[in-house]
Amino acid sequence: MTTVLRRRSPTLRDERGVALIVAVLALFCLTGLLAAYLSVATLEPQISRNLADVSRARHLAEAGIERGFNVLVSTADGSQSWSGLLAGATTGQPWVALAGLTNVAIWAAANGGTFSVSIRNDNGVTDTALTGLSGTTNPAMDTSPTTDANKTVIMRSAGTFNGTTKTIEVVVQRVALPPFPGAVNIPGRHSDSVVSSDGIDIDGRDYACAASGTGCDAAANWTVTANPLKYGMATQPGIQAGGGATFEANVEAALDTTAKRNAIKGKSQSTGTYATGLDTVAADSSLTPALLDDFVNHVASNPATTVLRSTAGCPMVVAGSASGLTNAPGLTNGCGVNTTVNLGSRQDPKLVFFRGDAGSGAAGLTVHRGIKGAGILVVQDGALNNHGSLEWDGLVIVTGQSTSMGFMASSDTIIRGAAVASESNAGAAFGSFDFSVDGAIRGLSIRSSQQNVDMVQSMRSLHSITNWREI
Repeated sequence: MTTVLRRRSPTLRDERGVALIVAVLALFCLTGLLAAYLSVATLEPQISRNLADVSRARHLAEAGIERGFNVLVSTADGSQSWSGLLAGATTGQPWVALAGLTNVAIWAAANGGTFSVSIRNDNGVTDTALTGLSGTTNPAMDTSPTTDANKTVIMRSAGTFNGTTKTIEVVVQRVALPPFPGAVNIPGRHSDSVVSSDGIDIDGRDYACAASGTGCDAAANWTVTANPLKYGMATQPGIQAGGGATFEANVEAALDTTAKRNAIKGKSQSTGTYATGLDTVAADSSLTPALLDDFVNHVASNPATTVLRSTAGCPMVVAGSASGLTNAPGLTNGCGVNTTVNLGSRQDPKLVFFRGDAGSGAAGLTVHRGIKGAGILVVQDGALNNHGSLEWDGLVIVTGQSTSMGFMASSDTIIRGAAVASESNAGAAFGSFDFSVDGAIRGLSIRSSQQNVDMVQSMRSLHSITNWREI
């Protein structure tokens, strides 16, 4: 039998079409890669824009916090609270917009973004984690959405840019001023005083100045207002330990001439009307040593406060101008400190804080030549001795252990606001004077001024942002 061998068709071994298929497949792959690249290239700018929008929105929210903080600093009611700004708040709708801070644009260009600021009271249990306040803390958490009793509120700022919104919440607190019942206040646990000059003027009537700029440097521009009277001099009630006399009697004993007594003016403790003499030297319990210490310690603990240390071996001395008054005097201590200190102005009041050595009796602050300032001048645990010319708008507070407010020979002093001399040590030696006036002073004028007290309350250094979160 014969077998016939058949040859395969030559088309089965023809590879001429493979190149086309491979080329098409490669083209498909490259097309996919190109499409993916183009997709990523399109997405990355969008991601960058989103990140930029988020960043700008956050910056807008931060700007809102600053603007809102400025509003809170400059706003207070009669009790130095923010209750007036919380009007209309309810438990269900606690947030209240700050007037003038809704959809605020800070760039003139179109689509520059906006921010809106609102506040609410800290009266919810869930606020404790944010504020640190509760029903048992001092101060305690508030209980009403409209009554700010603890000088603490929560502020929210929402910044919006190109449809993106970032929101920041902060806690804002105010250190409220204690009451000052007199032009001169001696509220400590010791009240020994000496007044050796008739050339004094201590006045509890309220004084204000309507002049602008430097016009209020002229004493003639300060006039009596219709605001309530304060005592000329106010002390603690009760009997001083070891002295056998009341705090009030210790002060009155220093006013041992008719001229000295007539130089004390203000509210009569017997009638409440204007009077002069011992009737306007009164015991008043509204300003206690504990309340004053609490205020001073809060101020000292503020991160914005610079505490200048004065020791018995290196006492702080402020030397001003020999031909006038300056609010940028030299500050030295004989131990390497040689600088200038900004004592502020009515347009920009400052907190100036000196701390001495408790118990040394010598450290504190000594003033030479001419200085002026505005705000709060604090000397803690030491003496304030003025040998030169001192003019101060606001509060002058000398407090702590071994303290003394002394107006020395040839000194000239003007204080418009309130002066406080408070010895916290009830066992201070009898005869160590808390308030002393040398017989050879050139002048001493201390007058009550609610205008300057209000100026002090609006200082940024009495306000702080204590917490911060993004939501």
